[in-house]
Amino acid sequence: MSEEIITMLSNLGAIDENKAVTRELLSNSEKLKDRILDDEIQKLVLSGYVSQTDGKLYLTKAGLFRALSKFS
Repeated sequence: MSEEIITMLSNLGAIDENKAVTRELLSNSEKLKDRILDDEIQKLVLSGYVSQTDGKLYLTKAGLFRALSKFS
């Protein structure tokens, strides 16, 4: 689940605070169920892969590196 969130944020271009997306946008995905999504987002924030500002989410540098490492 965490990998799907990281990949989704990367695909949406949510790579900094100015390009952050809402949690609701992520929850529109059929793969991401609401209560599981909240738990996974919290884990990613605590792990340093995702930041949350004003209710919007974006990848940190570590999160972006993790997302891009899937393709190399």
